[in-house]
Amino acid sequence: MGGYGSTRWRWHNKRQTVEESRVLSIFDFKREGLLQPNRFQTGSWWWRNSYTGKKTASINYLINTMSPRPWLRLLYHTLPWNGEERKFDYQVELQTTHCHFGGLRWWFICPLLSNGRPCGRRVAKLYMPPGGFYFGCRHCNDLTYRSSQENDKRVNALKQPGALN
Repeated sequence: MGGYGSTRWRWHNKRQTVEESRVLSIFDFKREGLLQPNRFQTGSWWWRNSYTGKKTASINYLINTMSPRPWLRLLYHTLPWNGEERKFDYQVELQTTHCHFGGLRWWFICPLLSNGRPCGRRVAKLYMPPGGFYFGCRHCNDLTYRSSQENDKRVNALKQPGALN
């Protein structure tokens, strides 16, 4: 027992990470001046390869902060591995909270379903994992952080019983 190949570790797949996913960040929208009260605007957002600078994906959006329930509408299409184009058009609710020293803090409300019910989490970032079709919070997309999957021998040494004595 316990010989070479006796475990199933090679069959274990790590969870996808937020670093591998496309991200829509409320901070980026705010920095670009897109989240202003009582406005309606449209535009495009795109992602680039960090090494080559080449545009890899884009998304069109409409932002309506004039209505009592502000929203962000996402419009995009994907080309899955089988070549079939899929078009997507859905809304993400936006919420605001008041800051202690004035101003507004904007949030996305996760649009995905979790166990058959709307998730409804208030989040600052929405993710689309590789192979995914919809933007949602990291919990609904079952995403983790790369750092939580890495192994640090120095930290592991401290975790051993009696290491700090």
